Amino acid sequence: MAVNGKKPGGHQRALHPQGSNKDRGMRTVAAAAAGGLALGLAATAPALEFDLTDEISGSLIVSLSTGAQFRMADRDPRNYGYYYGGGLVSSGNDDGNLNFEKYDPVSQITTASAELSLKWRNLFLFTRGSAFYDTVAAANDLADFRPEDRVYTSGRYPEGADNKADWDARVLDYYIGGNFTVFDRNLNLKLGSQVLNWGEALFTVNGISVINPIDVGKIRTPGAELKDALIPVPMIVAGYELAAGLSIEGFYQLDFEPYKLDACGSFFSFTDNFCDGVKISSSFTDAGDRSSYTTGAGLNPRDYDDPNSTVAAVNAKVIQRDDPAVDDWGVALRYFVPELNNTEFQLYYVNYTSRLPSLRGTAPVDYAPGTGDLNLAALAPHLIDSLFDALGQGRLDALSSALAGLLGGPVTDLAGALTGPITSRLISPPFGTAPRSTVLTNLENGSLELYYPEGIDMVGFAFNTTYDPLGVAINAEISYKHDAPVWISEPAFLVALYDGAGGVPLDSATKAPTSLGIRNPGIAPLLDTDFLKFEDVFIPGRVFTLDMRHDIWQAAIRFTQVRGGTDWLTGLLGANQLLAMVEFGALYIDLKDGVQYAAYGQNGFSGFQTRSLSLGPAEIMPPIHATELGTEFPETGKTPTRWSGGVQGLFFWDYPDVLPGVTMVPSIGFSHGLFGITPAPNPGFTKSVTSMNLGLKFDYLSQWSLNLNYFKSWGGGGGAGGARNPYIDRDFIGASLSYVF
Repeated sequence: MAVNGKKPGGHQRALHPQGSNKDRGMRTVAAAAAGGLALGLAATAPALEFDLTDEISGSLIVSLSTGAQFRMADRDPRNYGYYYGGGLVSSGNDDGNLNFEKYDPVSQITTASAELSLKWRNLFLFTRGSAFYDTVAAANDLADFRPEDRVYTSGRYPEGADNKADWDARVLDYYIGGNFTVFDRNLNLKLGSQVLNWGEALFTVNGISVINPIDVGKIRTPGAELKDALIPVPMIVAGYELAAGLSIEGFYQLDFEPYKLDACGSFFSFTDNFCDGVKISSSFTDAGDRSSYTTGAGLNPRDYDDPNSTVAAVNAKVIQRDDPAVDDWGVALRYFVPELNNTEFQLYYVNYTSRLPSLRGTAPVDYAPGTGDLNLAALAPHLIDSLFDALGQGRLDALSSALAGLLGGPVTDLAGALTGPITSRLISPPFGTAPRSTVLTNLENGSLELYYPEGIDMVGFAFNTTYDPLGVAINAEISYKHDAPVWISEPAFLVALYDGAGGVPLDSATKAPTSLGIRNPGIAPLLDTDFLKFEDVFIPGRVFTLDMRHDIWQAAIRFTQVRGGTDWLTGLLGANQLLAMVEFGALYIDLKDGVQYAAYGQNGFSGFQTRSLSLGPAEIMPPIHATELGTEFPETGKTPTRWSGGVQGLFFWDYPDVLPGVTMVPSIGFSHGLFGITPAPNPGFTKSVTSMNLGLKFDYLSQWSLNLNYFKSWGGGGGAGGARNPYIDRDFIGASLSYVF
């Protein structure tokens, strides 16, 4: 955080417009200059400056704003769950879509914020706080969508998220610090909750800047700047000038803050499991759906071994434990070389805990009796008949022949022979568990929790410089992360979790017709994926995680140019000056062959199959692949790639005195995926996904401002498995009015 307009340990430079008569040396860190201009092309917010004593001075800035956003697109079926008539395999990504109709207000937020700075000699104090109130969320009267099925989610925020979306008030920054001289060199210290924004990326998220978590609501639209979305965290920061042009800076984090995710069920929440306020997970159906089994909620009075009692999903209570005790720290070296066109080189190391959560499931410590056994004798006769119907005549004949060979004589009572103690011991390898209520008991006694992966190492290199002939500032960075979490497909994670409890107890795991396409005759079969298979399935307390650890390379380079009033393009627009920022970003992740990973907008996965059912040497039923189970399990579409990249940017220009004292600033922000698909949870790019934000700001004497914007996204394709662009139906318009004093 800048103190008195200066960034401790950094070098202050000025960015001058191309086409002006000023020196075009452009001695600046362009991110800082561009960020300041982005707030209104060099306009500065007024501050109340005061002196408490002859030595204590300070300033106070208070701002008030109110605004609203409205949905401008119909729901795209590719962006909600198959069970509710859409194209997504899972219904765990659609509450925010289903809760709002076209033209509905999605938010109406009033915000107040204040920041106070005090300075005494070489010491300083800074604090900043903010509060908001959203009338749309407070009313909690959202669009009804399939209320007969979505009993606990239709028409409202889910319990636990409603009080996350309607209002909040918090102190953000609060730190003290000082500037000292030690051995004739400058030393600066800061203690408290603060922002430490390392690296040079402005739009590309999660590169070198991993210290502070992000408020995702503030980086949603193209052109939004990373620095405005960083959440302060308590830490100690020290910077020291080692030699002329050479400085070192380090931090030690004192407490943990995660990403601030969108509230569950809010318009911009694209997952129902990783959202603010989640209490119950959603998988193939929404949490609490009448056709689901929900652990830890007391919502399951039915006999789930009855084939007339559908289990379309098992949705688990999500445990959120206290924030982890972190031991995060890092160090940075900076070297400023005037002889190389005023270039600054930077080298970074950070050991940190992921600010984004993952899921961790745990098998029960004590398994229910009968886990892993096909106790067909325990099934009611009509369930055995249902099983015979599922097998079909050809497989029934094969089953009769196999039983005759194993039992040494003809089989006249197929049901009796199949449920006898001899044949049950001949089923190999383990096929699953019957009755399936045993599995539901194990899932009830297991757990599902959010956690934050620890022990990630990041090494980064960055520089900033200028290219004088074109008047362009250049900022670039590259980072390497070791053991960073990457999510596998959620269905694959669920399959492993269900298998660890005894099998998959869903109707979608058998081959008889139902409203969902199949009916379960009381058996929970084990399913195998090509990359997540356990020979020893039933290990008490076994832990399953949604993430795998990988190494990640990430790079970004940005070009910034200010074009003055004498420039041809600025003149063509009739503007006073124009600022253009374009940033290219790319990622390489060492993904494993054969593993299917999750991606934002499309985490469906059909790469699993049942185990074959064998009696001794005779195979009675071969493996059934997920794609054979019906249209709700289409062939998996395009999956995440090792390489991905894209471009983002922001253009804006100003017209002073369009009315007396009023400056008008149009802007265009954009992002575009050039190649590849970045796996979740890493922010990144999806090929051909394009988003654009058109803005128009009217500023009156740097006190009053009116902001208008329109957001649109397109591209990414899709298919039976859903869109690869979660924003494809999230068009919105917004308007806000603010006052600073």
